[in-house]
Amino acid sequence: MDRVNVGLAALEMNADLGFSSTVFGLGSGIFFLGYCLFEIPSNIILERVGARLWIARIMVTWGLICVGLMLVRTPPLFYLLRFLLGVAEAGFFPGVIYYLSLWYPSAQRARAIAAFMTAVPVTGLIGGPLSGALLGLDGIYGLKGWQWLFLLEGLPAMVLGISVIFYLNDGPETTRWLAPAERDWLVETLAAERNACLLRPDIRVALSDATVWKLGIVFLLTAAGFYGYSFWAPLVIKSLTGLSNFKVGLVLGAISAITIVGMLLNGYHSDRKGERALHIAVPLLVTAVGFLGCALLHQPVLAIIALALVPLGHCASYGPFWSMPTQFLTGPAAAAGIALVTMIANVGGFAGPALIGVLKTRTGTHTDAFLLLGGLAVIAALLALRIGPIQTPSSEQAAAAS
Repeated sequence: MDRVNVGLAALEMNADLGFSSTVFGLGSGIFFLGYCLFEIPSNIILERVGARLWIARIMVTWGLICVGLMLVRTPPLFYLLRFLLGVAEAGFFPGVIYYLSLWYPSAQRARAIAAFMTAVPVTGLIGGPLSGALLGLDGIYGLKGWQWLFLLEGLPAMVLGISVIFYLNDGPETTRWLAPAERDWLVETLAAERNACLLRPDIRVALSDATVWKLGIVFLLTAAGFYGYSFWAPLVIKSLTGLSNFKVGLVLGAISAITIVGMLLNGYHSDRKGERALHIAVPLLVTAVGFLGCALLHQPVLAIIALALVPLGHCASYGPFWSMPTQFLTGPAAAAGIALVTMIANVGGFAGPALIGVLKTRTGTHTDAFLLLGGLAVIAALLALRIGPIQTPSSEQAAAAS
């Protein structure tokens, strides 16, 4: 939700506080510096203390800092709170990916990850129109519309964070909602897969493995584009169409609805065929086409259709991509390896928004930045094809074996 809200808040916040495109781009992106610095330590702690306690901690501290963003008045405070927000959130995403590997066998993992990550476009589907409407609360109780956005973003995170302590199981071994036979089968299947992993569960091995670094570089290149899109899409759509804030939110919601379908279909097909690299590369090429089309097409409707391809392609690659690390890593090594991939990728999360901000300030348009980000997505797709094949049974093979 934060990725949606920061972009929508900018529609009013930048003018209210006198923030330039460079200030907003840097503040949006600096979140990822705090996120990257604490990613690996946070995920190692999660592996040791359990997902239940650590995810609860992440959500509550994240919500508190989010609410604090409504107090921003100057660029330095904006930078500081965005940095601290990244520190608070560090470990959440790789922690959940690692957590899912404790529950889902590899033949079902891509679709499970894709289902979890539909949260990304769902926040656009729900949060886009809702956040656009919340900007209309401007002036109520003396708060600006963008302040309401940050307040109502942070409070639910704290409430849900507390609920995690009571409802989340750390693994299938301790759950009571599976029948004993189901629980035993799942525990034994996952244990057999962990024993068959190519690398031993050693953190140092994971941090120095070439495939882990290749995966990180692939997602660094595409994350630069996606987060650039996430933070700047509302401003781009508004500049192309002149729509109201609420209608900009509706456009973002429609784009997100299409993205959800693409994510689920690609994740399902990847599991069904037991193939990962092509199911990553092809969607990333779709992302590249979206950036290039939005940069070069001058008709607003066509440009927005092209823009919609950016999240569609990027998010469709999620399931196959994030199922790869846990196919050859296990235990603490999996926690550290997933966190390293995320840390490397989120360097792109910092670079993308900041790059668009700088280039837009210099040129007055998003064209040059989108051309560059489209080129990076092409390179990412080609690199994905060069990652050595990691053998995984298709869902059809897994069903036959069982």
